[in-house]
Amino acid sequence: MELPKFLKSIDPEDTRDLLGKLIRSKSLNPPGDVRECAAVIVEELKRRKLPAETIEEKPGVANVVSGLDGQADGKTLIWNGHFDVVPPGEDWQSDPFSGEYREGYIYGRGASDMKSGLAAMIIALDALKKAGAPFQGRIVLQAVGDEETGSDGGTLVMSGKKIGAGADFAIVSEPTNLNVSIGNRGLRWFEVYVKGRASHAGRPYLGANAIHATARMIGRVENLRFKAHHSLFEIPHPSLSVTMIQGGTKINIIPDRCTFAIDRRMIPGETSESALQEIEEALRQNLSEGIAYDIRITHEGWDPYAINPDLPPVRSLCRAIEEVVGQPPQVKGKAGCTDASHLFHRAHIPVVCFGPGLEDLSHAANERVSLEKVVQAAQVYALSAMTLLEGKS
Repeated sequence: MELPKFLKSIDPEDTRDLLGKLIRSKSLNPPGDVRECAAVIVEELKRRKLPAETIEEKPGVANVVSGLDGQADGKTLIWNGHFDVVPPGEDWQSDPFSGEYREGYIYGRGASDMKSGLAAMIIALDALKKAGAPFQGRIVLQAVGDEETGSDGGTLVMSGKKIGAGADFAIVSEPTNLNVSIGNRGLRWFEVYVKGRASHAGRPYLGANAIHATARMIGRVENLRFKAHHSLFEIPHPSLSVTMIQGGTKINIIPDRCTFAIDRRMIPGETSESALQEIEEALRQNLSEGIAYDIRITHEGWDPYAINPDLPPVRSLCRAIEEVVGQPPQVKGKAGCTDASHLFHRAHIPVVCFGPGLEDLSHAANERVSLEKVVQAAQVYALSAMTLLEGKS
């Protein structure tokens, strides 16, 4: 099947210019003030004669809503993309906010994760509008300004305000290298407080060393063997990492306390309760005289989810990708967490992730994205919308 002429005419220079503007506009999170980038998005949408509404419930965290109605009533499709970015860090070979273009790639923080996906969605919406909106139903664009620190001011605001409520399908423009993600692992953060008994370091037998006990506990929890498994996921099993530790008060005192943090990644089917139970069992097995512990969940994060890869909208999207790219996409579940989880669990919408960025470049120095892939993503968004909103599968 040959691509419609209006999709072939998507302008790489226009795409490059838009993404460059987004990269150059401020949207660091933390601290979380993304209004400058949101204003650029509004300006670009209005320049293309597309609607633009700014929603800001959390100070500084602006979101932008747009959309396009088709030629008749029908289904609703959500396009969701976040434009907040993490701080650039060090080791960049060029200005991380330059949006520099060289040798086919656009460089800068957010190039892959995930201003490129959002730029492609705006380009696709513009192309569909110019073509006379050749579909039935409507597309709702959610450009959200809070994802990197938990989504409270972003996608959760969208679902709370019922923006796109009842949609039939959603696509989140996370970096997938033009492949399809049908789910993501979940996240819980735990804090473990270990209580011992202090004594003079010259008489250690009088104390109960909280750091020694913590070392045993960490060894045990990091060697947990998990039962959950999902063959389609990039990492098909849960994982647990101890990522922070703090203990002791003075070098010549047997420590009476130590605290450590656990990052626990979850596979669909696991819950907070099941993850907590596994960790607590490992901690109890390493208690000794004078040692006690307390554990709490410090961040509920994102829930794991997966949808059936054989759902008609997923098959339709995969066909659109093959038509544009020339080969079928890989279908898998993401190792990290995404706003797709909130759309699935909170808004009850079947959702996948699809975008032009590379996962391995997310949050990395010298982050970049292929301009060709951004254009291809825009073509896929538009082509799949035409099919999805005609009720074809």
